[in-house]
Amino acid sequence: MRTAIKRSAGATAVLASGLQTALPALAGVLVLPVLVLLLPFAPAVLKPVRVLTGLERERAGRHLGFPLPEEVHAESGGRLRAVRDPATWRALLWMVVHGFAGTFLGLLGIALWPAIVTSATIPLYWWLFPPDTFTGLFVDIRTWPEALTLPLLQAALYAAAVVWLVPLIARGQLLLARSLLGPDEVELLARQVQRLTETRAEALESHGAELRRIERDLHDGIQAQLVAVSVRLGLAARALAAEPNTPAAALVRDAQQGIEESLGNLRSIIRGIYPPILADRGLAGAVHALAGSQRIPVTVRVPGDLPRPPAAVEAAAYFVVAESLTNVTKHSTAQHAEVVLDGDGRSLRVTVRDDGQGGADAGAGSGLSGIRRRVAALDGTARIDSPVNAGTTIEVLLPCG
Repeated sequence: MRTAIKRSAGATAVLASGLQTALPALAGVLVLPVLVLLLPFAPAVLKPVRVLTGLERERAGRHLGFPLPEEVHAESGGRLRAVRDPATWRALLWMVVHGFAGTFLGLLGIALWPAIVTSATIPLYWWLFPPDTFTGLFVDIRTWPEALTLPLLQAALYAAAVVWLVPLIARGQLLLARSLLGPDEVELLARQVQRLTETRAEALESHGAELRRIERDLHDGIQAQLVAVSVRLGLAARALAAEPNTPAAALVRDAQQGIEESLGNLRSIIRGIYPPILADRGLAGAVHALAGSQRIPVTVRVPGDLPRPPAAVEAAAYFVVAESLTNVTKHSTAQHAEVVLDGDGRSLRVTVRDDGQGGADAGAGSGLSGIRRRVAALDGTARIDSPVNAGTTIEVLLPCG
């Protein structure tokens, strides 16, 4: 019982708070025809409605437990667009419905509580009035049996309405605000896509900065330290050159050889993380360098105004080109290849084609599956077209945020 009373009191508070927006909305209904007539000529006349719907969204979100996103209005898109804006008409519809229903239901929800007390106490004082003159809340009391039954039944009816109907009505009022004043499914999906695009762009920038930091730390830090150790070991080996067969000389030579192997492995790791040539010459220069190192002629086409992509995208594009050209020289028997880079700042397109034998299969353990995985990690797409005896074309589209 205590929980039901608490829930009913909370629902009544919701309906009572709705009067803060229902009464102004009811006043706005009186001038609604004027607003509709002026809307095609002066969309700014709806600014008071925007303020009122904003207050209602805040109120409904507070009671629902989650904020209601604001609608996207088209006030700045021209007069006719403002008239065609669905959010505008939903706001006007809410003003009409909430103005009448919200005012009536808010006052009714408040009035039910004293009505219960008044009805339940009628048997205590009805007899003080002259005979056949007392009229209670919707009941006429003339006899004691009527006084002991009808008011109590009426009080029970009011109590049932408070316990069961008022919470449903309050919930319906909040859902009305959510459905008419919140964005529709298309707008929510568009916002989610925009939010994911922004977070992906931030992640790409952060990932690119981290790649450059790791490459710089390895190149300028650990690699430099290993080179210094190798130099000192070389000096020690020279000092022990007079006694080449001593155990110390053999250990020094082994240590120097191990350092040189570690340096080679470290350089491979650095190139695998973020090739230094990208930092020095950019993607276009790095691709030209790759093309120049191949055994077959490779044509590179890069527009002069190509925007520089984020470091993570740049590295992925570089490895796509490198792996594709490696496949061309190893497996395609091609006589010529072509690399085309193109982009508009929002995406980067990489196309590698050759005139080889074709028939490449991404599932046969080649590097094509690795290209697809690397591209998919950045939410990109890869298309591989390799008909037999017609060459191979690899087209990759990488979003740049």
